[in-house]
Amino acid sequence: MILHPCGDGWIALRQSTHALLAFQLADHWGNRTTPRPAPRAEVLAAALLHDAGWDGREEEPRRAASGAPVAFDSLPPGEHEEVWTACVERAATRGRYVAYLVSHHVAHLARSYSSSPSPEFLAREQGRQAALAEELAAQPRYADLFRGEGDRRNRAILRLTDALAVLLSVGAGGQRTLPGLPQREGEAELQVTRVGERTYRLRPWPLAGRRLSVHAEGVVLPARFYESDAQLRAAWRTAAVVTLSWTLLAPGTPAPGGRGAGRDGAAAEA
Repeated sequence: MILHPCGDGWIALRQSTHALLAFQLADHWGNRTTPRPAPRAEVLAAALLHDAGWDGREEEPRRAASGAPVAFDSLPPGEHEEVWTACVERAATRGRYVAYLVSHHVAHLARSYSSSPSPEFLAREQGRQAALAEELAAQPRYADLFRGEGDRRNRAILRLTDALAVLLSVGAGGQRTLPGLPQREGEAELQVTRVGERTYRLRPWPLAGRRLSVHAEGVVLPARFYESDAQLRAAWRTAAVVTLSWTLLAPGTPAPGGRGAGRDGAAAEA
């Protein structure tokens, strides 16, 4: 889960909910300067399923040593690779290119965020990617992807929509930079600047239109020292379900005035 701060507590977002945010971004990705995902169905499926290995694992939340819930970035060592493997396996039930994209994505996560990814895990995923790429390149639907820049762009779209969804989910402040945004004239850095409560400006603008609202459901948990897993799970089972909304703006687009305010700008709809 991802813990979104709100007032005197958190709104806990499941990884599958975070993936829905990534899907909404991928669904609106592309404009005159930013290439769109293609083939669209498979890239959107990868965005929606890139965290599918978490499904069913978060319904019994665990307490960390800090007394807070175990979040995605405080998972005990060794468990990430098990989850990532499950992500690829579930993606494979939707198609080989979906599995290929998710395999590349989890390998990127392992290299970027894991303190010591196991050589066995990386070797297995690299072997999977090579085998799938050989099969797919021989198919008319995918051949052009591997001859040109299409496959690299699709992998970048999955990486960026995931990273942007994480920033929204954690309530990132200030300005963040995400590298490797494909543009029709090369690559750029995607600047993500918080300009209001759950409102962010993106530069360069990679989405359709000039403004996009995305949403996700979470459960409200009091920020406290949970004495045990049982105490945390009891709070989880009785927690209120709320909907969070975020607004993304293109450069020059006016920010909404005071819209969506709640307790510290948090829970909006029951």
